[in-house]
Amino acid sequence: MLRSSIQRIPARLVYNSGTPVSLYAKAGTQIEQELVYEGTEVGVAGLGLTDRRDKEMYYRLHITPEGRLTSGIAGLLFPYGNPTVGAGIFTDTDVTASVHGNDASLDIFTSVALEKMPELHFHPEKTLLGKATFLAIRGSGADWSGATSLVTQANTGGTFTDSTFTNAGIITQNYTLTWGSVAGFASATDFYDGLTFEPVVTFADDTPARYGLYNKRIKWVGALVRGIPLGATRQNIMAALYAQGSGAARGGSRAVNGATLTVTGADGSTPLTLYGAALVEQRQAWGITALRQGEVAWMATPTLTAGVRGAYFAVGAA
Repeated sequence: MLRSSIQRIPARLVYNSGTPVSLYAKAGTQIEQELVYEGTEVGVAGLGLTDRRDKEMYYRLHITPEGRLTSGIAGLLFPYGNPTVGAGIFTDTDVTASVHGNDASLDIFTSVALEKMPELHFHPEKTLLGKATFLAIRGSGADWSGATSLVTQANTGGTFTDSTFTNAGIITQNYTLTWGSVAGFASATDFYDGLTFEPVVTFADDTPARYGLYNKRIKWVGALVRGIPLGATRQNIMAALYAQGSGAARGGSRAVNGATLTVTGADGSTPLTLYGAALVEQRQAWGITALRQGEVAWMATPTLTAGVRGAYFAVGAA
């Protein structure tokens, strides 16, 4: 038993589409490769289960990025803000992602696309990005028997150093929110514990018999922004909810009462815009330790102009 057999290898992930985008893992986390395996049970009456035949085998790559949000990183991690419904996230031209270990090891995944967008955390004590997930499947037209149909593994060639990385690139700062001309939110609004952005995308799978999982097609996209507002009164919030009074009706439209929501950093950057934002959640409490005004949440409702749907959200450099 050699001590060198026990390995702990920090790495960086590089997505190699056009201009490569480099991501380190946040301190205290790691880049994780998860094998997704599915089998079909084979059995015989009187003998029971006798075998399992391979049905699916591919990878997911999980990373909580270190906290930079350049335009390249924003484009990589938030590509579904204005989606083409039905479009596949993989094309006939494979895009690789590589994991560069600090021991010079190199794992190159043959065909990779973003599957899960990360949350954004707007708080001066938190780094911006939550966990993202990339899907790594077989190359376009690659049979299972191909030697590198899923991944190429090498013990040399990895480059852990990212020469573009700077400590100042990791953004932590104050943020405020404005929400159209809605009373209580029309000017910069502070939040008790910052804001959280929660994007969601769902897919329909393409699974031809020969290859298994071959593509994922966008079904729908959604997004929420959450926070505990300071300054807006409960009357402001009640009016904006359209839960009663003028404009309230069962079957009423959230989109009709939506307005553009913008998150602005103390440095003047606009890392998030949520289109057609409409309140859909509200909490209040009464007590000695509880805040009376609790968390509210806005959902995105994109505009329709001459039958053309607009974006749900836009994420830009911070």
